[in-house]
Amino acid sequence: MNNRLLFFFLAIFPLISVAQNEDLELWSSVKFSKKINAKLRFELEEQIRWADSISVYKKNYTNLGINYKIFKEHSLSANIRLVNKANNDNYFRAHIDLNSAVEIKKLSIILKQRIRIQQSWDELGAYDKTYFRSKWGTEMKTNFINPYIAQEFYWKIDQNTHLDQQRFTLGISWSISKDIKTKLFFRRENEINKNNPDKLSIIGFGARYKL
Repeated sequence: MNNRLLFFFLAIFPLISVAQNEDLELWSSVKFSKKINAKLRFELEEQIRWADSISVYKKNYTNLGINYKIFKEHSLSANIRLVNKANNDNYFRAHIDLNSAVEIKKLSIILKQRIRIQQSWDELGAYDKTYFRSKWGTEMKTNFINPYIAQEFYWKIDQNTHLDQQRFTLGISWSISKDIKTKLFFRRENEINKNNPDKLSIIGFGARYKL
């Protein structure tokens, strides 16, 4: 465990140094996954986020999802999320994901792709906004840790549909046991096509339990 943490922080230290003038957030999550049969799986996730250099509570959410495996390498999931913000400006969000993962066994590399359509509503049920999101990533499997990188782009769907935001993630994951998997990551997020774009750096960790 200590060696994995050391490897992670040595890897992200240059990125943190570059982003030291940006706001830093901490995201922590726990996910429970229950397999119903060979194709169907239910998931429940809870996440909490801290902002302003990890000093102020920002928000938390509860996400309930169902995942259906279409083929061996492709799956479709539907999710509903309740988001509770610090200022009590709560809202609901729904999203549908199409996931693909192709493993190159000779290189121990997994290539991943996700397409997401999401829509949100405020607590009174009024429509808020819609996004189309495209994410790619690659993960290398080893006996020590599984390092991965990912990049995601957000298109805001409205009268003037446009590329609105992007994310870049560098992380590691590893299995504690057969049923428990953990991850650590560093993420940079920034707006696009704006005069004064917001920029954000994120340190995150999470755990996933198979029930």
